[in-house]
Amino acid sequence: MAGETQGTEEQIEYGPGIDPARLELCLSVLAELDELDVDHPDAITVRQAVGGVFRTLKQRRRQETRARKTAHDRAVTAATATGAPGRIDDETAGAFGLTTVTTTEIAGILERPRSCYTCKQRYSEVDAFYHQLCPSCAKTNRARRDAHADLTGRRALLTGGRAKIGMYIALRLLRDGAHTTITTRFPNDAIRRFKAMPDSADWLHRLKIVGIDLRDPAQVVALADEVAADGPLDILINNAAQTVRRSPAAYRELVLAENAPLPAGELPSSTVIGSFGSGSVDRPALPGQGGHRELISAEDVTALALVPGSASVERIAAGTAIDAGGLVPDLHDTNSWVQTVSEVDPIELLEVQLCNSTAPFILVSKLRPAMAAAKARRKYVVNVSAMEGQFSRGYKGAGHPHTNMAKAALNMLTRTSAKEMLETDGILMTAVDTGWITDERPHPDKMRLAEEGFHAPLDLVDGAARVYDPIVRGELGEDLYGCFLKDYAPSPW
Repeated sequence: MAGETQGTEEQIEYGPGIDPARLELCLSVLAELDELDVDHPDAITVRQAVGGVFRTLKQRRRQETRARKTAHDRAVTAATATGAPGRIDDETAGAFGLTTVTTTEIAGILERPRSCYTCKQRYSEVDAFYHQLCPSCAKTNRARRDAHADLTGRRALLTGGRAKIGMYIALRLLRDGAHTTITTRFPNDAIRRFKAMPDSADWLHRLKIVGIDLRDPAQVVALADEVAADGPLDILINNAAQTVRRSPAAYRELVLAENAPLPAGELPSSTVIGSFGSGSVDRPALPGQGGHRELISAEDVTALALVPGSASVERIAAGTAIDAGGLVPDLHDTNSWVQTVSEVDPIELLEVQLCNSTAPFILVSKLRPAMAAAKARRKYVVNVSAMEGQFSRGYKGAGHPHTNMAKAALNMLTRTSAKEMLETDGILMTAVDTGWITDERPHPDKMRLAEEGFHAPLDLVDGAARVYDPIVRGELGEDLYGCFLKDYAPSPW
């Protein structure tokens, strides 16, 4: 019947057209072109006008094609776990709150191929979990992120084990049987976090939490002495780092929560080092400065840090956001990540060097005898580094030179001492890049990129798995030492 669509074709409804009389006049004028000389001024004028129409049409078609491809590729990305629109990149229960055992292996096929985050090869087939990994690299990362080792009876020290990557490293050590000591500036929050884990009854008795400020070398020495006094040490993971100095107000809820009562029932053992004060941060403006933000209970600070969506745009706007570290999101339009050498505060420079490179050096030095005394075939030092400390990169931006310095120093410690430590004491020391998990740019930049659909290619579990990988492979007989590991493989320094 007239007006009905045929088959699966869609009925297209067009808007108002050209007045029939004017259209007829236009066509009659075009018909007269055949009677004019090719070089007649009128013929040239009409050809130019018609050419302009065709150029506009081609441009519009190209724009429509680009828009269609962009929309298609965004839909494919949105169907993945790491590229999902609601994902907050480094939250404790984000994409990895899902399982990598997805209902389908492939989210879709891209109209425009993109480069794999890991191998840099172009790909079109998108994994259902990882939106920025080619199928081959996605398969590798799926397998590696759940790798385990039998560490029953082994002792481990992990710095910075309260939140984010550190928390997931600690959980992996504990669930694999290790007696694990973690350090943090917020020990009571750490107690609440680990107590809240559904399987905590299985390993809480093997967890020790130490309150310490790694920016104080005297406290670091005291920590090393205390750990060594407890006997042989099998694993040292230098994970703690200061990347961007947060404002005092960002710590408000965490600091207040440190003085709140702890939950009932079995708790991990805990201690503080020397002059350390629980929840120690730069205290100006605490707790008075916080705008109109209502106080959050200690239990809620921990709970919010562990569930998805707690640092969403909506919660930030409402003034109720808490990020994965238990901090209030910093909304300033600049931070030290984008500062150049003349802009970085000298105090922050010193803090970063003390925490990120001096503390690891002291711990490696002072704990080496305890590690040499361990009876296992191999002992492990894993220095958590980053691509910022790599000299071989072709391009190096001008931002955050102080953190680049610290990671470069940590890499050099690894490269200088690893071979001798292995030959003398059977200690395997490596430096590991966690991968791109967190966007450290100022808040306005992060919000703009989020609106454009940007998400980091990896999550916290991927970062923890990369740090844990030298231990897993070492227990399988593969001795990795004196190398910088990126994406599970040795990379240039």
